[in-house]
Amino acid sequence: MATEPTTGNPPSLASQVSRAVVWNAIFVPLRMIAEIVATLLKLTVLPLTSYGLLALVSGASNGLGTWIDLGTTRALPKYIPETNRAGGPRAVLRLLLAVLAAQVVVLLLVLGGLLLLYDSYLGGLQGKVLADGRIPRAEQLTLVGFIGEFGWLIILTILILLFLGICYDMLMAYLNSFFKQRAWNSIALAAGLLPPLLSAAAILLSRLTGDPDRMAIIGVLIAMFLAPTIAVMLAGWNVYRLWMSDVRYWLANDTAIADRPLPPAGPLPAGFIRYCAVSFLMTMTDFLASKSFAVFLTSDISEVALLWAGASVVGMVLGYLYTPMVGVQVPLFTRVRAGEGGTLSGAYQSLARLQALLLIPGAAGLLLLAQPVLSVLTPQYVDAAPLVWVLVPCLFVESMLTTAHNALIVYEKLRVIVVSRLLTLSVAPLLLLLPPLFGVAGVALAFGAARVLAGAWATASGYRLLGLRWPWRFTARVLLASGVMALLVAGLAMLLPALPANAGIMLRLREAALLLCIAVLGAGVFLVALRLTGGLEAQDRAQLANMRLPGRRWLLRML
Repeated sequence: MATEPTTGNPPSLASQVSRAVVWNAIFVPLRMIAEIVATLLKLTVLPLTSYGLLALVSGASNGLGTWIDLGTTRALPKYIPETNRAGGPRAVLRLLLAVLAAQVVVLLLVLGGLLLLYDSYLGGLQGKVLADGRIPRAEQLTLVGFIGEFGWLIILTILILLFLGICYDMLMAYLNSFFKQRAWNSIALAAGLLPPLLSAAAILLSRLTGDPDRMAIIGVLIAMFLAPTIAVMLAGWNVYRLWMSDVRYWLANDTAIADRPLPPAGPLPAGFIRYCAVSFLMTMTDFLASKSFAVFLTSDISEVALLWAGASVVGMVLGYLYTPMVGVQVPLFTRVRAGEGGTLSGAYQSLARLQALLLIPGAAGLLLLAQPVLSVLTPQYVDAAPLVWVLVPCLFVESMLTTAHNALIVYEKLRVIVVSRLLTLSVAPLLLLLPPLFGVAGVALAFGAARVLAGAWATASGYRLLGLRWPWRFTARVLLASGVMALLVAGLAMLLPALPANAGIMLRLREAALLLCIAVLGAGVFLVALRLTGGLEAQDRAQLANMRLPGRRWLLRML
């Protein structure tokens, strides 16, 4: 990881943001490959029932993690730079230790609750399995017996994941605060790829034992916390190096400030608790409107697996397309507000144009290719295609609306944020109305629609309070180019040969290669159509020309 210079002035805001976006863009193909490998391994190697059980364990971990987080993960990228600027590395260390202590206290309370509700929680998992009429009775009894015998391992896995989540989120927030996107992406790549690789290794090793099905689940549970342990160690090492670099910089450039006693106001900066309270509301409502909560509202273990699979495919593609903006928005708006360079309107419009350029054609392609992609992966998940069709419009639109939300939270328009997050609670009545009508697709539509409603309110409020203006003219060009691309992709997809349910590996690889060719052709047509309709805005072309990005000249010619 590159470190800051120990003498002279630190890099300008523009150079830090440009370097962060470049590193994000460089890691796009690596993250994409990692996500594809991870999804393929989970969907094809694990039986549907085991995948559903692990989804429920992950959902419980994510839900409890929202309580333990206390809203600090969203708050730290804002307050770490401010605290460092005001009091240096020692003040930042004091802030992080205070946050860690508070989260550990909540974790201990969660531990007591899990021990108290041990039998009730495991009984709920067994009930999901027994309610599923689509799996053989023998398989049901095997999984129910496993939950009863190894329930302690399930609880232990959840607790370890919660503690590692505390460490991981805090360390990654520190790296994000200083635009260390190369380190952030490297660690995120390892965190995304290690769990499925270790899970696959555990499953393969289980085949050498006398009880492969049971040992496979045990191995996957162990892999679930072994992988984040490695990721936390990597993050800790990178944060240590950055920390020491920052300490050397302060000592070399301003000894008087470095030796100054810490202010007596306490370990937390002014406004931190209020900001965390709003962030906690955001995190909690995000959980309620997510697959991690939705899986508990399904009727059986098969629906759990289908919902988790459909949402994971959408999340994989969305996360890949969103990669260039990871860890950039909140620190960027924070520094713009501090007067370190740029304007709020300019920063917002640049981010909005980048999101439209990536997410709109990506959403169109995923909608058209979802079913053939799932059929290539495994026939048992083809029924998840309707869930993808429901979630893509909701989650992609909501992602584009989060830019105004991030600007509002940085500028501390907290009342607006509270209203926006309370609108997310509309998921509750939707979950009562839609699932009886549409089944598991209704569950997906409920949490997706609630997220869009909250994002729309935040964007409208950003327009009213901060003067944020969406780049409609550029968005219209992207929509037109995406429409041209969609016509080509839809036509080519109709020409694909039908894939038999019992197709072998070679036939599936051939189908996957054809789908890849269609996706590449679609992307090429999109770029050409966008160029013919006007391409990038002049300011974006100028910024792209100044970036040290591989293939920069080719991109400039195409866009």
